[in-house]
Amino acid sequence: MAKRGVFVTAVLLVLGVGQTFAQGGLTGEWEMQLTTQTGVTTWQARFEQNGDQVGGEIDLGDNEVLSVDGNLDGSTLRFVIVVPDLDGDQPINFEGEVSGDTIAGAPGAFSWYGTGGWTAQRK
Repeated sequence: MAKRGVFVTAVLLVLGVGQTFAQGGLTGEWEMQLTTQTGVTTWQARFEQNGDQVGGEIDLGDNEVLSVDGNLDGSTLRFVIVVPDLDGDQPINFEGEVSGDTIAGAPGAFSWYGTGGWTAQRK
């Protein structure tokens, strides 16, 4: 009987931690590094989480700040930014796994930045 109580308590703790993170744990300032065949690019990001929805903005430098539109499903973050271009807007999709103050991004194609991976660290 004692083992069952410990198991239930452990499950509730895990669910409670996940729920707290899902309610706003991503909100804050982050530094992103995009690593592609063109080199390493560093961006400043500000994420705002409301439940499973993620907004905010990413500062690409050169006075270019783009809106973030995405969601958080468990620890999987997915979002898009749209980079304006004379030939048509370029959506760039990101996906990564959030673990505490780190996001390990999945490899992807990032428009003219090239293909590669990305990471983010909470500031």
